Amino acid sequence: MLKRLLLKFVKYYLPILILSVLAVLWLYKMEHKKLISLQQDELSNKKQLIVELLKPMIANLYYWEQYGFSESDFDPDKNAYLDDRIRDFVVGMDSYSQFRLINLSGKEVYRLNRQDDGKIVKSIALQDKATRDYYQTTTDLKKSQIYLSPLNLNQENGILELPYKPMIRGVAPIFDALGNKLGIVVINFSAERFLELLKKDNHYSFMLLDRFGNYLVSKDSAKEFAHLIPNSRNITFYEEYPELVDSLSRKETTSLFQNGDLWIKTELDFKTELAQTPLFRHKFADIKTNNKWVLLKHLDSHTLNARLKSEIFSIFLINLLAIAVILCLSYLEAKSDTSKKKYMQALEVINKELESKSTELENKNNALVAIQNKLELRNAQLMEYNNIVAHNLRAPTTSISALVSMLEEAKDYEESKSYFPKLQKITHAINTLVDDLLIYVRILNDDDQVKLENIALEPLLEATLDLHVETLDNETIEVKTDLTAWNEIKFSRIYLQSVIQNLISNAIKYRDPNKRSVIIIRTLWEDDKKVLVVEDNGVGVDLNRYGSDIFKLYKRFHRGLSGKGMGLFLVKTQLESLNANIEVNSELGKGTTFKIIFDSYE
Repeated sequence: MLKRLLLKFVKYYLPILILSVLAVLWLYKMEHKKLISLQQDELSNKKQLIVELLKPMIANLYYWEQYGFSESDFDPDKNAYLDDRIRDFVVGMDSYSQFRLINLSGKEVYRLNRQDDGKIVKSIALQDKATRDYYQTTTDLKKSQIYLSPLNLNQENGILELPYKPMIRGVAPIFDALGNKLGIVVINFSAERFLELLKKDNHYSFMLLDRFGNYLVSKDSAKEFAHLIPNSRNITFYEEYPELVDSLSRKETTSLFQNGDLWIKTELDFKTELAQTPLFRHKFADIKTNNKWVLLKHLDSHTLNARLKSEIFSIFLINLLAIAVILCLSYLEAKSDTSKKKYMQALEVINKELESKSTELENKNNALVAIQNKLELRNAQLMEYNNIVAHNLRAPTTSISALVSMLEEAKDYEESKSYFPKLQKITHAINTLVDDLLIYVRILNDDDQVKLENIALEPLLEATLDLHVETLDNETIEVKTDLTAWNEIKFSRIYLQSVIQNLISNAIKYRDPNKRSVIIIRTLWEDDKKVLVVEDNGVGVDLNRYGSDIFKLYKRFHRGLSGKGMGLFLVKTQLESLNANIEVNSELGKGTTFKIIFDSYE
């Protein structure tokens, strides 16, 4: 009993356990994929923010480089007239902390400072910047070249300004109208605001590194700009995480798992990213900088797994519930196995007895079904016979009536004599039809099915057309036949003649009085099946309106034209009784085409 219980438990719980493990793995993968995508998007947005904040400074540097300074503008005693224009410019650019003109000797000749309260003040004490790295780097700048310095801390008179003020310096060369170099223009871009924006709304640890791995932004503020602050403990990112150096240095690396932690990286190469600005893209100016930053997100393993805890806990509860249910079901099933075995043995004996009785009843039921089918067939055949007699004799009797009227109105014997051949044709056609009907009656009396025979199509068509001789002799109706595809079919003669007569009768009845009527009867092959086509150019039928009713009993679609709406119903009934099918295509004012498709007949 215990062994059976254990086997059943394993049988039912194993699929649930496998699905649970797969679900946890899938959740783990999807969660990591989602996190990576979100953090990559966030880093891309931060990178774009940096680029967008620097674009105005580049445009401003180009503007002042093209301004048209003269040699006197680099003389502090003569350039006071620049105050208003440059002051208005600096007031409008609240991220600029300084605007300076420096001559070829490295000395400031003009300087505006933005104070902490936002006021713009012209500096009287001008400094010598000849030893500063940004000046020495820009001494060889050519016309329309723009230089961006690394992100560093501002110094005044060679001493770091307190509180620390991170900034990027933009530099452009100044030439006079004759192309003589006068000096440089320097704009100090205050980076405090955009560094705060980069730190804002960071749910996970964010770091900004320069090309040497120095921290520009870190969750530990003591590490920021430590490489520029005297007596600070400077440890670069690559010294702190040496195991990541090789992986993160690869350009194609955007995400990396290391010791359960997730690192997500994007790079910002100033020269590459800013090259897309219009000034550089259209070759109005050229950028000179070696700034390359790395933007990093760090998600530790504890943070990663915390997001999965609720989902895993839910799966764990589901498993506990499944185990309890399966144990109960397995116990009940194991307990009932013995009883079930005895029950099945007894049931097997009963089933054998029932099978014997069932076979006997089935034989009797089959006999009743055969009788019922025979009665239904007989009833359908009698109904069809009545319809054929009533409908198919109408055309020749109408023709006879018309000829009799013409005989009555004849003026002499010669005119009357001309109608006799037509009467003879109609009489012959009626006799043929009556003979066929008698054969059909004999089939019914003999309790037989409809007889199939090989029928030559051409004489059958001629006999059918003779039934309408008084109408078809009229020069306004032309009948064309093309039986080159095939000319013989195995089918019921009485049914086929009835079908063709109905279709020809319809074509005559619904012809267009405003044009010469043409009836085309042709054979063809479609999908290895014989097809008979009866086509006319009559008034047509609106299939969008009447398409679903066209083969229904007592349905008519043209006002002012006689008919009982039985012909097409008979056509479809007779064809489908012998596994043939009919399709119709019609358009108002253009005509109608019927396609009879014969299935499996030679």
